[in-house]
Amino acid sequence: MKDLKKHITIMIVPEGTEARAAWRMRQWVLYLLIGLEIILVVGILVFFIFYGKVVARAAMTEQVLKENEALMRYRYKVQLLEANLSEAREFVSRIATLAGIDYTFPEVPDDSALFAEFDDPNRAVMSRSLTKDLTLPSGLPVRGFITQDFEITDKEHYHPGVDIACAVGTPVLATGAGTVISARFDSTYGNTLIIQHNDSVQTVYGHNDSLLVPLGQPVLAGARVALSGNTGKSTAPHLHYEIRVHDKPINPLDNLYDQENRQP
Repeated sequence: MKDLKKHITIMIVPEGTEARAAWRMRQWVLYLLIGLEIILVVGILVFFIFYGKVVARAAMTEQVLKENEALMRYRYKVQLLEANLSEAREFVSRIATLAGIDYTFPEVPDDSALFAEFDDPNRAVMSRSLTKDLTLPSGLPVRGFITQDFEITDKEHYHPGVDIACAVGTPVLATGAGTVISARFDSTYGNTLIIQHNDSVQTVYGHNDSLLVPLGQPVLAGARVALSGNTGKSTAPHLHYEIRVHDKPINPLDNLYDQENRQP
């Protein structure tokens, strides 16, 4: 303690004839000032080190709040759509009953069926390209796993399309605009739909649980035309998908059409 009571004199001796300046202070005051200076320097360093992270987190928080607000708006819209769909389902059921038609309004698949495959990076997905002619089939009609590839080497290895494993009730989308030329049950392909896209190109959708469009119905590219299933000669739920050009099958996974509507 005696050392802390000692005084320290700090002198500034300028060159020339200017007067010298001196400060006399206790030793503990000097130590306190040095400690405060060290704390200040460390604080400034820590501030600049973490400043970028703080700014990034603040920006991220603002973005999350905006996205959350947008999701709340979308949720409200979805709730309105669900209410409208429920009213439409009830209305169609009444009309069908009055008309004596045996018609069941298709159920919307539950969340587990709709989103079960989204987290798997190996699912079969081929986005539709931006073709000028939407009658050209492009992409795949469902999301799922390709369990059997296209193969027409000989009679023993003849599979004129691709099989895409997916849950029963998965919406099947038309890969191109066209007209339904066949909507019936086939002993091999089960509930089968065939769409004529132009004079030479057809697409086939087999093993469906139910068909949503009748014979002669025009359909748009991306329209829901069936719900996938396990009908016909099938060992597990999947969709059989074909592309035929002049009645000859081609591999749906090959990009055989260019964007200018030329022949394959």
